[in-house]
Amino acid sequence: MIQRPSTAGFTLIEMMIVVLIMAILSAVAFPAFQAFIASNRLTAESNELLAGLNLARSESVRIQRRVVLCRAAASDGAVTFSAGTACVTTADSNPWQAWGVFVDDDSSGDLNGTERVVRVQAISGSSIRVVSDSTLATAGNRIVFRPDGMARGAGSLALQAAQIRVCDNSGAITGENVRVVALASGSRMSVSRATDASCGNGS
Repeated sequence: MIQRPSTAGFTLIEMMIVVLIMAILSAVAFPAFQAFIASNRLTAESNELLAGLNLARSESVRIQRRVVLCRAAASDGAVTFSAGTACVTTADSNPWQAWGVFVDDDSSGDLNGTERVVRVQAISGSSIRVVSDSTLATAGNRIVFRPDGMARGAGSLALQAAQIRVCDNSGAITGENVRVVALASGSRMSVSRATDASCGNGS
């Protein structure tokens, strides 16, 4: 007598149970995954800004010139950073679209046609909001490093202090949705975490 080989497979009930389990796992994991992506994007954006500050300071010491990091404009992800209109100096709470670093040979605080642009960076993602604190906004959204590597206010010997808040307003992050990039005593830089339910709107 010839025995037929048995075949193994899933029944319809078993397949429905697997699909149901996968749907439940996806419903639980998807928000956490979104929060993970948003947090990584927030950290990356704040670290880029911190790197820009460090670059401006080190370049000022290296070439013994004033080097400025300032708020800039952007259009469709392309940074608008040209002579005479490089820095957005308006003292408002509107979010930054970009930032740039340049060598300020004539100490004017703005880019002219002969000065060298060191780096420009557009703010990536529509959910990222970057805002100056009131002190920095009043200073024209500019941090000026002198040849000694210290940031000092325009026309002053006082050491500059500033905070730039990088916030995620996607709603994916339930807590600590802000990274505060801070400059203290003209040279000490840091990034700290904070929570802002309004994501800095109107601040």
